[in-house]
Amino acid sequence: MTTIRRQYSLPNCQLIVEGLIDSQAEDSMTSGRPLVSILVNAECAFANSEKRLMGGRDFLESLVKAASAYAQEFLSGVRHPLAHHLNSNIIGFARVEDRNLHRLIWHPETEQNNAGTPSEAVEIDLTTVQLFDLVEAVDQLLADRRTLPDFSLHLEPVSRRYRKADVPVARRVAPVALGASSVALLGALFLALPVPKVEEPPRREETAQTDPADGDATPTEPPLAIPESPIAQESPSPQESPSPETLSPEEIKALVASAPQVSDPTVLKYLARNLYQQIDGAWEDRGTIDRDLQYRVSVTPGGLIVNYEAVQPTSQDAAEQTPLPKLRYNTLDENAEIADFRVVFTDNEVLQVSPWDGYQGTATLGEEITDRATLSALTQPLRNRILDAQSDEPTYDRALVFRVGVTEEGAIADYEAKNQAALDFVERTPLPDLVKPEAAGIEPGKNLIPQEPLAQFQVIFKPSGALEVGPLDNRYR
Repeated sequence: MTTIRRQYSLPNCQLIVEGLIDSQAEDSMTSGRPLVSILVNAECAFANSEKRLMGGRDFLESLVKAASAYAQEFLSGVRHPLAHHLNSNIIGFARVEDRNLHRLIWHPETEQNNAGTPSEAVEIDLTTVQLFDLVEAVDQLLADRRTLPDFSLHLEPVSRRYRKADVPVARRVAPVALGASSVALLGALFLALPVPKVEEPPRREETAQTDPADGDATPTEPPLAIPESPIAQESPSPQESPSPETLSPEEIKALVASAPQVSDPTVLKYLARNLYQQIDGAWEDRGTIDRDLQYRVSVTPGGLIVNYEAVQPTSQDAAEQTPLPKLRYNTLDENAEIADFRVVFTDNEVLQVSPWDGYQGTATLGEEITDRATLSALTQPLRNRILDAQSDEPTYDRALVFRVGVTEEGAIADYEAKNQAALDFVERTPLPDLVKPEAAGIEPGKNLIPQEPLAQFQVIFKPSGALEVGPLDNRYR
């Protein structure tokens, strides 16, 4: 085996990974760049600090998880207990309130004194810029599929049980799993957005009543609330589904086994977001799970769940403790592509969703309008449209940050919450009523990716009633 040193450098942070090339691995040199599969040592250093952090795999995993959890807490404004005891025996973070700094606390994992207790902790005070350079360096590592390909991070939203009692419950979206660009990781890391409540499409074997006035089908059983998002506002009725033929689970499983896999990272990003929303919105009895339940879930490019299989040691029968059985769709076009995701229902009531094989490339928001004149022309009309629709006085005490996608004609086709306050209070903004995904060619059940270029804006609702609209900050992509 050969030792390789990989470096991920930002202006204020440097992450170095040293590992071994497994010459026996089938794809060790297929891309012309050696595949580093075994970690030997990891180091982390910051600008203006002589202290260097270093250790093995446990150290690296602790650094990644603790930095991600703390950054999520910092941006959301919601205290997350996991941010303070994730691998706290190695890496931890604490806020230095009076100095507006972030204290990284490292307990060297290999330096033990004779009594067998950890050596003295090392503390480094980071600025906010240094903190996010660390997050970006971590993302560069995770996006590099030629370095530690089995190393991954499952991003999680704040669990319901950590929410304040006076904060309304809003549907949460887990961040799209890793491997995206640093800006995509930050956008996902600090949570994606829920949107208007809608009803689950009735399955073919269920009867439905249709109101001739509006043509909406209403299931005979209680409607399923799916967190709203322009990409998951409604599911297709059976008449609109890709195939009207009802299939048994065994028939669908056979089709899934032979179907081509979706590999486009942007499609996977939108599908992961949509899948999380569907499951999280339907997962009500969270307290019944006493151990992690893991599944391989197959969905169509339109976001329909068509199959799920338990991953050992999870029993297939345990699925009855999850929403998966009632969310599974019973039709599938024999020519449809399939995207597989790893879905974990944790015993601490947190949902995790990530692509089964990770992201092979960098996910984007789709085609964008970048012409400055066009962006400038769209800014004021967007601001006016939101202000005209906002009738109530603000009842929140923190700024709500959203990403808003607008067509060249000025229609709001997509939006996404970018901080915890936006998730909590999205229904107190006019965005759910203003969004028109069809304006960008988004068809739930068929296609979740905008088919028209969108201008991406950052929209901030202030507690004072003020509204800020401007170009999207790269941190919130």
